[in-house]
Amino acid sequence: MPYDNLDVDPNTDALLAVDVQPTFMPGGGLAVTGGDQVVRPIAELATCFPAKRRIATRDLHPPGHVSLASSYCGCASYGLLTLDDARAKCGCAARLAPQARFTRSELAAYLSQVGQQVLWPDHGLPGTDESELHPYLARSGLFPFVFPKGLDPACDSYSAFSDNLKRPTHLADYLRALGVKRVFIAGLAYDYCVGFTALDAVQEGFQAVVVMAATRSVAPDSELAMTKRLIQAGVALMVAGKDPDRATTP
Repeated sequence: MPYDNLDVDPNTDALLAVDVQPTFMPGGGLAVTGGDQVVRPIAELATCFPAKRRIATRDLHPPGHVSLASSYCGCASYGLLTLDDARAKCGCAARLAPQARFTRSELAAYLSQVGQQVLWPDHGLPGTDESELHPYLARSGLFPFVFPKGLDPACDSYSAFSDNLKRPTHLADYLRALGVKRVFIAGLAYDYCVGFTALDAVQEGFQAVVVMAATRSVAPDSELAMTKRLIQAGVALMVAGKDPDRATTP
């Protein structure tokens, strides 16, 4: 097994499996190329950690969520929505779809704080099979603790530690109560939820290690940008089978 030599402290290390859901895998609503290839490495990683220090997250967005392109009339997936769009008297931001679960004023208030919002295809819809933890991990029982995120229809949520308005999920408090000092992070996607989870982990005072063999990215440009941010923040990028202290960029 590639992680046999991983030096994990069972008292102070934890594993965060971020959004390992079919919705981010081939055939899912927001498919990440090779997303299904993270499942086996994460299952192997999990055996290195005590059960109570294995935490998974689920990305959940109700229909009409602010981050979904379908919440706006005429907006394409993967486009960017800005505060200027929200204030415009015409354009897609002025024409919320009937299912939108936020108002134009709520949208403007949100964008005034986050700057811009990527409009994603429908994904993580509660009650759908693809929004569940991947069946292999669910059946194995490797992740008894699952934190939902992204349910507020007026705010997107990338990090496992806080939403995009920096409101805490209380994951940091949970980990501190367990005595955790270092978190190993894997899952989907590297350039968004995994990366922002690692950045927030450092902000919360944890050491953070991203397991590169157990994550995939949405796009090459955002992958490169996230890698630069992680290195600047002091996050270790671990190549499978190597001690994180010797981790290098992939």
